[in-house]
Amino acid sequence: MIAIAFFFPMAVSAQSNQPTVREISDAYQSKAGEGGMAVPHFRWEAWRIKEVRGWELRFKRVAEEKRVGLMTLKYRVIAKKNNVCAGYQITDTRTFPPQNLQIPSSVVVDPSGLERCH
Repeated sequence: MIAIAFFFPMAVSAQSNQPTVREISDAYQSKAGEGGMAVPHFRWEAWRIKEVRGWELRFKRVAEEKRVGLMTLKYRVIAKKNNVCAGYQITDTRTFPPQNLQIPSSVVVDPSGLERCH
């Protein structure tokens, strides 16, 4: 068991070509659409970019907060390749109707590092 703990960091660090913050941001902004059903809390979202340089991307909305004029969406992104995963957190702050053109939308991507996939 101890040998696995020592070999795992080497296997993860060898996979250092994970998607960049810019690539994750571009993939997130390629959102094709979203919708919902009459079922409470059921929502679907689709992205045009689902893969970056062989890394399969999975987006999951983890939080949504609405304030007067602003909406903040938070996502967890997992990029998976060869049983290694790279995690990212996305915070998307945008104006909430009516549109206020003086406040630009912002997307912040924070990498959370490499981890072993389950």
